[in-house]
Amino acid sequence: MKTSRLKKTVIVLLALVNICLLVLLVTRKAQERSARARTQSELSRLFAASGVELPATLIPHEEVRLSAVNPARDTDSEAAFADAVLGPCTPEDVGGGIYRYVGGAGQCLLRASGAVEASLERPVDDPEAFYESFFSSCGYASLFSDIMNGSGSAVGVRMLASTMVFNAELTLRFSDYRLVAVEGSFVPPVESGERGDDLDGVTALVRFLDYANANGEVCTAVSDVRGGYLLQSTASASQRLIPVWRITTDVSRYYVNMSTGEVTREA
Repeated sequence: MKTSRLKKTVIVLLALVNICLLVLLVTRKAQERSARARTQSELSRLFAASGVELPATLIPHEEVRLSAVNPARDTDSEAAFADAVLGPCTPEDVGGGIYRYVGGAGQCLLRASGAVEASLERPVDDPEAFYESFFSSCGYASLFSDIMNGSGSAVGVRMLASTMVFNAELTLRFSDYRLVAVEGSFVPPVESGERGDDLDGVTALVRFLDYANANGEVCTAVSDVRGGYLLQSTASASQRLIPVWRITTDVSRYYVNMSTGEVTREA
């Protein structure tokens, strides 16, 4: 009897502990939601005071932790990319960090910076299916297409996991069911890193507003805020991926460096 009574007492105590923990968790979540709502409201009012509409729903509340990445040049990946564009082709190092790939359909130039220039005449039965498969195999997500009756363009952007490399786009041009040009930026396979001291979305928006007011940037509304990468080339690295917040307004796009807080306007 004593053992049975002791077991019941332990069960009751454990149940009470679990209930207390649940209450604490619910209370903390409620406090976080309340604090987030206050921050969103105050930031929206701050933007409104400068004549800029910032919907509270656009203010990021989830952490985005990214680190700068220096992709190593990967000639094997470049060759596979050129094959996907031209079909079977032959590489040639022409100097200056440029590789030229030549195939029966045409040629493709790949620079150390990732810049791509291809001119070709490749028959394509279904341009829509071709570009969707092409982008997927190269790690790009489709952004835009205006292809009709076998002619037009398709634009894709490089993705690292679910993170966008904002300025690493590829454009495929079709004419009369032929792929005739590919241009843009090639980024080889690379793992994105993580860090813990990045600017959060709220701080990035405050930095942007300070920049806009100080530099006379005129806009009336923010339409999108998201974290991702910018592709850059430097003297020490042919490619460098910089973590940024991209803020899209009705006038232009702006990038806030997650590490330094520096704000730049899209060229």
